[in-house]
This record gives sequence, C-alpha cells and structure tokens, in this order.
Amino acid sequence: MILTLAISGIEVLKWIGYILVALLCLMLMVVLHELGHYTFGKIFKFKINEFAIGFGPKIFSKTNKKTGEVFSIRPFPFGGFCAFGGEDEESSDPHDFNNRPIWQRIIVLFAGAGFNFLSAFIVITIFFSAYGEYFPVVGEVYQHVEYVDEENYQIIEDSQQLKKGDVILSVNGKEAYSMLDGTRLSELIADSDDNLTVIVLRAGEKKTLEVQKQYYLSYTDSGETDENGDKILVENVSKSKGLGMALSSTFSAQKLSFGKALGHGAMFGYDVLRVTGKSLKLIFNGTVSVSESVGGTATSISLLAYSVRRGFPYIVGIFCIFSVSIGIMNVMPLPALDGARIVFAIIEGIRRKPINRKVEGTVHFVGLIVLIALAILLDLLHFFG
Repeated sequence: MILTLAISGIEVLKWIGYILVALLCLMLMVVLHELGHYTFGKIFKFKINEFAIGFGPKIFSKTNKKTGEVFSIRPFPFGGFCAFGGEDEESSDPHDFNNRPIWQRIIVLFAGAGFNFLSAFIVITIFFSAYGEYFPVVGEVYQHVEYVDEENYQIIEDSQQLKKGDVILSVNGKEAYSMLDGTRLSELIADSDDNLTVIVLRAGEKKTLEVQKQYYLSYTDSGETDENGDKILVENVSKSKGLGMALSSTFSAQKLSFGKALGHGAMFGYDVLRVTGKSLKLIFNGTVSVSESVGGTATSISLLAYSVRRGFPYIVGIFCIFSVSIGIMNVMPLPALDGARIVFAIIEGIRRKPINRKVEGTVHFVGLIVLIALAILLDLLHFFG
C-alpha cells in the first residue's frame, strides 16, 4: 500500500514536471511571437508602451527611463503582448501605431507569425543536422500473389526484395521522410507506376532495389482460437497493388548534411501547412469532429506535456509544429488576431482612409472574447465531450 502510494506520488511529480516544461515551451513560442512585433516596431520607430510575458496583474515590471517602455511579467503563462501606442484609437503622436505608414504596420503585424515560422525553421534544421530526420522502417513483409480474386490467387515466392528492418530512404528519387506526415510513403507508392526504384538502408549500408508493385497477402486476427489455443488468422488479399509491407511503429533517425537539413527544414514548414489543410478539410466535410482535431490552451498544454514525457525528439517536433501552427492561426483574418488587423490596414490603403477606430477596436475586443470562449469550449469538448 505504502509502495503504491509512493509510486503514485512520483508519477504525479513527474507529470507536474512535464506540465511545467510544456508551459515553458508554450511561453517561449508566445515570447518569440511578440518579439517579432517588438523587433520590427523598434526598427520602424513605433511607440511601444509595454512588452508583457503572461497575462493578469503585474508581478514584476521595469520601465525604461529613456523610452518609457514597460517590461512586465504576469502570473498566467498562457500568452503575452506587445502594446503599441494608439493601436485602437485616434492620436496625434506620429509614432503611434495607426499613424505609421500602412506598409510598416503590415510588416510589424506579420512579424509575429514570421518569428514563429523562422524559429521553427532554425530549430528543426539544427535538429535534422545534429540528431536526424525520421524515415520509415519496414516491419512485416507480406507475400506477393498473382491475383484473380480473393479466392483465386497464387503466391509468388521470389518477388519481394524488401526485408524486415529496412529503412526506406526514397522511392523513385523522392525522399520518404516521415517525422510529420506518416502517410507520405504510402502516397509516394500510390502515385508511382508499377516499377519502383527504392533506396533503403540495410544493416548500415545503402541499397538500391528495383521493386515491382504486386497484389499481396496479409493476415488479420479473427478473434478466435483453434483447439490448441492458437489464434486463427484470416488471409486477406489486397485489392490494389502495393509493395506488400507494414511499417514498424518506430522510425529511424538519419542525420542530414547541413545543406540538406535546410531543405528539409523548409519542407517541414510546408508539411505542417499541408497537414493543417488536410485536417481542416476533414473537419469541414464531417469526417472528424472539431473536438478530435482542435483544442484550446489546456489541450495544447496536455499535448506538449505528453511530448515532453516521450523525450527530446518529440519535444522538438511538437515545439516546431506548434510554432508554425501559432503563426498560421495568427495570420488568419479573424477579429483580434494579426490577420484581421492586416485586413483592416489593407482596407484603409484601398479606401485611403481608415475604418472608424472605435468600430475596429470594438470588433477586435468582441473577437477576443469570442476566441477565449471558443478555446474554453473546445477544451471542455476535448476532455469531457
């Protein structure tokens, strides 16, 4: 009993540690985002009232006597802000936000997302170069068959060149990396003709295999046992051609040259965009529910904590995914977000006069309340729905 309580206590302490690291990761992303606004605000000589880390009442603040800027730390580590002078009101100070040239405002607004994108690119590039990019590993190899229908087929004994444990590096010259999108290899195979050139890493040695797609035979557990207590397996003949293999649940990390890591870093960002687009499509067509795919702050922290628990590569991966995702979300044209402010600035440029500042301020304020309420609702649906 005492031992069980001690083990439970240790697990609780571990999870507290995971959550604290997750909060630090989240705060780092937010600080980098606001630092983007701050940096370009300083470059263009915008008036900056305050740079804050966290929300809530100030627990620490320091005022720059020369510029009047306030740096503050607040108790709730779920965000932060860079407050410019005259953001949502008319003013006469030429250095206030709304009195600066429109093109400068747009750059300052986009800079937050830009710093998220840039930080993710730098971190993931260093990771690919120092630690490695992940490639799929062959788990099981199935027998290929001459296929007529599910009851009429003949096994081809010598058709399969792939072996269990092979690390698949490329298919027809296209790399099969899979750190983010586990469907990449299957898409490469599906998009290829029947004859494929597959480069694998086998026992530390690169091999080039000329592989032909065939129908193949796999086995599934019927859920029943025979008289000896052994599982009864059901033969399944594929209805479409493939390489006849299953991937292992783990992937192999392969270090990249710095030049190659740069390219993979850029592709990582593109893949986040692509996977985000896929997820949104699945949500809109009803294939998956919103609560399964989208969450608020608590959901994000829980995902970060689980990644911290799994180890360093997962922390890096989820940090970079979240950084890009934060950047994407902030440039969306939703009230209170940078994207909506960019839209207002563009409209001002087209009309040659701004929309009433009070109206714009009200739109952003209401939008912020709605976004906070939506985040809370999504968290509730995720955890209790």
